[in-house]
Amino acid sequence: MDISVTVPVYNVEKYLARCLNSILGQSFKGDFEIICVDDGSTDKSGEILDEFAKKHSKIKVIHQYNQGLSEARNTALKYVTGKYTMFVDADDFIEKRALEELFNYAESHNSDVVIFDYLCGTEGIEEVRRQHFQNIADKYGDKPFNIDTAEPFVYRYVPVATWIKFYLTDLVKDIKFEFDLNNQDVPHWDNVYTKAKRVYYYPKALYFYTVKREDAITQTTGIKAFDVFRAFSLSESILRETGYFEKFKSIHYAHFTCNLIDRMQRIKPELRKEFVETIKKYPIDINYDEFDKEDFYKFEKDNMKVIRYVKEHNFEDTEKLMQAREIW
Repeated sequence: MDISVTVPVYNVEKYLARCLNSILGQSFKGDFEIICVDDGSTDKSGEILDEFAKKHSKIKVIHQYNQGLSEARNTALKYVTGKYTMFVDADDFIEKRALEELFNYAESHNSDVVIFDYLCGTEGIEEVRRQHFQNIADKYGDKPFNIDTAEPFVYRYVPVATWIKFYLTDLVKDIKFEFDLNNQDVPHWDNVYTKAKRVYYYPKALYFYTVKREDAITQTTGIKAFDVFRAFSLSESILRETGYFEKFKSIHYAHFTCNLIDRMQRIKPELRKEFVETIKKYPIDINYDEFDKEDFYKFEKDNMKVIRYVKEHNFEDTEKLMQAREIW
């Protein structure tokens, strides 16, 4: 088998056929399989999967009780047999030549990971945006890089998202996604990037990402918003254990504080005080004044200043600041 495409599925009956048809309709002439894990869907997603599997031998369906996105992906990895693995979310879809181009590129370059561009669009809005990484293209072009040879900006700008990467299966098959974690892509990418030897950037838009679907996992405003602390704690642990934390410390905390501000903007009002108290207790091992002098965007520096204020003031003062900044 050349490629295994894994598709975690949970209550996506509206989008599922579009996703599966985009994979089945690939121009790729080699052997590929589609491994779908129905994670206890309560809508018609499971039925749709079974109907597709009856008609298409490429599709394998595993039904399991609801365990979350991480475990759905982990289950899929147990069944992959392809030389390469690609992750596709069930509410998204891929370009017709995606598998062909990525397979040929990976084979000709002997790659461990190929990072590629993607298109993103918000449901109900016709405008489509392309995510392109010009700075990486300018610096590395068609050359391989890894965590040791690449400049730190690569770690800063490559999104952690699992689905914009084409992986050598031997690299990722035993890297588990963290159980019941809303931000599982954060530590997963750290695990991959610290192990990969030959990473390439392929500047073609091959994936379409559906932004801000109302019930999407990324829109969580409740207790799962607190997962951001565990995700970045795991990320920090991986970087420390592998010896890369000092190299990426400022970038790590820039990412973390941006995620904190995002969660603070969306979290339910009744959880705000608890979230603020969790920020106050979370250790941020950085010199704030030195961070302010580094080459970060103004919004990143502003976010860090907000988090510093939160850690140094009581909830009432924090609440006033959030209101003044129109975060709350």
